[in-house]
Amino acid sequence: MKTIAISVQKGGSGKTTTAANLAAAIAARGKRVLLIDNDPQSSLTLYCNLSQEKTITDVYHGNAAIQEIVQDWNGIDVVPADILLSQVENEIAERKDRRNILHSALAKASQYYDCCVIDTAPGLGLLTVNALMASDHVIIPMEPNPADIWGLELFLSTLNRIRKAKPGLTYKILLTSYNDRLKLHQTAKEAVERRNLDLYPVTIARNVRTAEAWGAHKPLLAYDPGNKNNIAYKTIAEMEMHE
Repeated sequence: MKTIAISVQKGGSGKTTTAANLAAAIAARGKRVLLIDNDPQSSLTLYCNLSQEKTITDVYHGNAAIQEIVQDWNGIDVVPADILLSQVENEIAERKDRRNILHSALAKASQYYDCCVIDTAPGLGLLTVNALMASDHVIIPMEPNPADIWGLELFLSTLNRIRKAKPGLTYKILLTSYNDRLKLHQTAKEAVERRNLDLYPVTIARNVRTAEAWGAHKPLLAYDPGNKNNIAYKTIAEMEMHE
């Protein structure tokens, strides 16, 4: 099972939209996909319109296995989150395995899936560290503006520390809300390229239909199959599943 974390320090960069729609694009290729909400804000859980009776919080507490709490969303198994997840970082801080709890839980579920996509919390706390330690690859969504470039540099410094403990962890940057007609966006993209950072060859555009899909609790692929952002999600799915 390949595990992909969608992560960056700054909020509002398109993590949840990327996680949900990438998972749908991978599932459309006939793959068995697990999608995890690892954020106390529970944005992915809201997107998928899931119950919060049993959540990823129960997994961190050791009260449930992943397979016991998954819910179906368009043929994808999803693990929801809830606000109680915000207390988990303090509760696990003294545990010796505090950075690898999610990794251990996923190891027990890996036989059932080809791919796992994790939507992470903004910030660099233990929840995010758990997601990164459990992952093989990190997709870093970034809006093309100076504030996001600054946040990207902070996140990469943390990611590089994680990679010392997990040398095989790779990453790519995905530009979101991108408009190639805006000089600001072009300049931001060029700034990332000058740093020799690994960018996906596709970008995610800001458009109304992508936002509407969220409100309809559907993947963009189901809500608006002809939307140009689907081409980007399909391209990333193909790249990450090596097909």
